[in-house]
Amino acid sequence: MSILFPQVREPRGWDFRPRYYDPEKERRKELLEKRRLERAKETGEKDGENSRTERKREEHYTTLHRGSFREAHEANFQMKDKARSKSRIAFWLALLVMLVFCFYWLM
Repeated sequence: MSILFPQVREPRGWDFRPRYYDPEKERRKELLEKRRLERAKETGEKDGENSRTERKREEHYTTLHRGSFREAHEANFQMKDKARSKSRIAFWLALLVMLVFCFYWLM
C-alpha cells in the first residue's frame, strides 16, 4: 500500500523567534521616548529635536581611531611581557628555594 500511496510529510511550521529581542528593553525605550517628547513640549522644543540629535551622536560614537589597533596590540604585548617577567622571577625564586632545601638536606 505504501508503494502506491507514499506517505507525504507535512511541512514544518514557521517558528521564528528573534535572537536578541528583549521586550523589557523595547518597553523602556518607548517610555524614554515618551518622556523626552513630554519634556520637549514643556521646554518648547519642536518634537525634541535637540535630544534626538544628541542621541544620534551618542549612538554613532566609536572608539576606533587611526592607530587604535596598534595601541591595543602594544598594550596587550606589554601586559604579556610583565606576566612573563613575573613568571621568570617566580621560577628562579622557586629553584633557589629548592636548591637551598636540597643543600640543607644533604648536610
